[in-house]
Amino acid sequence: MIKMSDLNTDQRLESLTLMPDYYLQEIFTRDISNETTAKILVILSEQSKEIILSNLNTVRREKVSSLLESYFSEQLSLSAIEIEHGCEALLDRVENLVKSGFIRPAPTVEIDDSFFDLSAEMKHFSDSLPRFDFNQNDLHDLISWWNLAAENSKNLFGRKPEVQNLILERLDDTFSSSIFRLSIDDASDMLVLKESKKLRAQILEDYKKRVDLIEIFFLSINSKQDSNELASKLAAFFPDSAAMLSRLLKHGPLLLYPAVKDRLPPEDIAMSLFKLKLIEDENGQAEMEKYTQKFDDQFFNKGLSLILAKMDEEYLRKILAERKKAYTLELEIKMKMITDAVICIRNNVSPYILLELMSSYTVYDFQE
Repeated sequence: MIKMSDLNTDQRLESLTLMPDYYLQEIFTRDISNETTAKILVILSEQSKEIILSNLNTVRREKVSSLLESYFSEQLSLSAIEIEHGCEALLDRVENLVKSGFIRPAPTVEIDDSFFDLSAEMKHFSDSLPRFDFNQNDLHDLISWWNLAAENSKNLFGRKPEVQNLILERLDDTFSSSIFRLSIDDASDMLVLKESKKLRAQILEDYKKRVDLIEIFFLSINSKQDSNELASKLAAFFPDSAAMLSRLLKHGPLLLYPAVKDRLPPEDIAMSLFKLKLIEDENGQAEMEKYTQKFDDQFFNKGLSLILAKMDEEYLRKILAERKKAYTLELEIKMKMITDAVICIRNNVSPYILLELMSSYTVYDFQE
């Protein structure tokens, strides 16, 4: 049992920071939680604190630093026994890594530091990894991106926090960034899966409402319905339809730049669609089309091409219904694939297994 009176003189704790970075990164995985890490750092020197913090990814470093500030400012109470238990957990973790063979005695032959210098490989990874938004990437691009992320997470030995930070930095969509951020924190696999399921359900619900709104809009345009009739149909998709109808009629005409984009909530989509209808009523489809040049919604752009082609209403309904079904299924598949990729990366699973798992969702026979 470690005694509090011995902690300041127990060199075992300070000497841990003399280990190579790849040892420290393995010691301070999520098995040593953010809270436990902060309690350990309380008794270490400033230099040792900084060394350990530098071997955590951005998400964990920010949380551990925040906890440290709260402990030192006494906003959070911290007892001697809590620190003691944290230190015991740390030494137990080190002992387990020694027994498993991960941590080994220093080699008798000195290895040049350049052997562990992966700066060039890290730069190549940074240059090779584009920004990622699953709304804009097809399934093949999605598989390629996450395979690249997984390979470098596994192969860039001793640079895991930097790799994790870079992956997180390049994620542009809410779902991917939220799930990956949680996965590189100290959360359990079960919590990551639970939050993924919850977020997937919310995104799917919003997406289904969005494509339903867009479908109603194009059918209204095609049948030359009155704008007020369209407003009523759009408002019917919301819990308080009367309030939404009032908002559409009052604020819709004042909207300067209608937009149909992935990140916008259904309420804003409805407002933009109503404004487009007003523009079409007043100035025709050619003028309305000018406002849609930068729209990035696949379903909207598909529907617009059908409208401009003067598609027969019966075929228009069928094609819109099929496209809506296909895009919704693709969205669901993408989110499941991303969840699997994130779980594989956090558990250091072989990229080959990740490829097989992700490819099983698709018709692609994906080869590296």
